Amino acid sequence: MRNFFIIVNMDKALAVGTKDSIVSILSSYGNDVSCHVWDGAPQEHYDLPEGTDCIITIGGDGTLIQAARATVKTGIPIIGINRGHMGYLTQLTGEEDIKPALKRLIEDDYSIDERMMLKASILQDGKRVFKDVALNEVLLTRHDSIRTMHFSVYVNEVFLNSYSADGLIIATPTGSTAYSLSAGGPIAEPKAKLMIMTPICSHTINGRSLVLSPEDKIKVRVGSEKQLVACDGDSMFFLNYGDEIHVSKSKYVTRLVKFKEESFLETLRDKMNFV
Repeated sequence: MRNFFIIVNMDKALAVGTKDSIVSILSSYGNDVSCHVWDGAPQEHYDLPEGTDCIITIGGDGTLIQAARATVKTGIPIIGINRGHMGYLTQLTGEEDIKPALKRLIEDDYSIDERMMLKASILQDGKRVFKDVALNEVLLTRHDSIRTMHFSVYVNEVFLNSYSADGLIIATPTGSTAYSLSAGGPIAEPKAKLMIMTPICSHTINGRSLVLSPEDKIKVRVGSEKQLVACDGDSMFFLNYGDEIHVSKSKYVTRLVKFKEESFLETLRDKMNFV
């Protein structure tokens, strides 16, 4: 790797100092290495310089996820430096880790983890009015209301169930340790290929999580007003009664740079106090 694009979350107190350190280190390699810095507001799509080899995010998991979605069609590997809270997806934390990590990137001494993503689209009267991708989850939730939501779920056009609940989470294995876990969903190995569907506070005894194959296609039909869809808690679309949400495996993946050889279980233990 020789050409880097750095995305900085300026809301993180330590992000600016980390950015300055990275630029200084990369500049020491002279003309053999280049870097461009984005320290403005998050973008739906970043205009990456031609030949960009790697995206470095400085912030937390949210910064990395936003960057992954905004650059999804490029296939460029991403590495995150944690300046947030947990940093489950980010690879680096300490300032002392940065210089050796950059050296390994430049020397092509790393591996790549490919993470499954979801695609979501919304149909109104049979016409698609919204589409997006998600690395963690597609969320059906409510807005401007405390009333119970009503919706029906179909899998591969076969009716599954009608729900009265506070919402619905459709998560990837990467997202299984995020909101889905808080709602009672299972933890999945992050490189697995599957989808986890979890109702939020369902008002029935059959409101359990369901693990589906990556070939399955989920359709959710909205049965009440004041609902919205959010992809990774970011892009949102407000729904009408009768709208349909279609969710399935995306053809795109997020490619994460990996240095550490620790196992998935070691990550759970170290970052989530998992027992």
